[in-house]
Amino acid sequence: MLGLPQTTEVKKIIPKRALYSKFELNTAEQKEFDAAIRQMTIVNEISLRTIPALQKQEKSVFVLAVQLKQEGCAERLLQKLCRLIDQRLLLALCYEDKLQLALYFDNRILLNEFMPVAEQKVNLQGTSLNDIWEHLALQVAQLTPRAGLTPASVIANAGRRAETEAQIAALTKKMFAEKQARKKLTLREAINKLKKELEDLQ
Repeated sequence: MLGLPQTTEVKKIIPKRALYSKFELNTAEQKEFDAAIRQMTIVNEISLRTIPALQKQEKSVFVLAVQLKQEGCAERLLQKLCRLIDQRLLLALCYEDKLQLALYFDNRILLNEFMPVAEQKVNLQGTSLNDIWEHLALQVAQLTPRAGLTPASVIANAGRRAETEAQIAALTKKMFAEKQARKKLTLREAINKLKKELEDLQ
């Protein structure tokens, strides 16, 4: 799956009931998982055991294939799943013949688009598991590495850009609806300040 080396391939089904029991999920939480997820299977293990050329033993990365009951899954549910399993997980969200990648990084869920299974590929970049994990996050977020910035910084900047752009859009809408000239001017100044912050994040 995902064009990863054959040496990383495994098959370990994670029974939902075992997950519910181990983490003592209440009835509402169990129903939420059941409504969205059909089956979960670990399909790849990226570790020193499966890729001996890596420099040192660090926390492994697992690819978890998640069979969905419909296209798409709530981010809060994916976040909860990643917290429960408490591993570095690259989620391969499968629905019919499409696949979407998701990854929990720096307290946020990163997602790419659903596309045909054969078109979803990732590359293992780096000489350590930490490097590989950070570059997987970049790939899922569809961001390009930047000289002088760590992958974590690139992702954090992208998150701040998205938040700032959303703030600008909301304030712009509010400004056009505002009737009082003084309030309109105050909103325009706030928008210009945010635009300057956005330029600094480029």
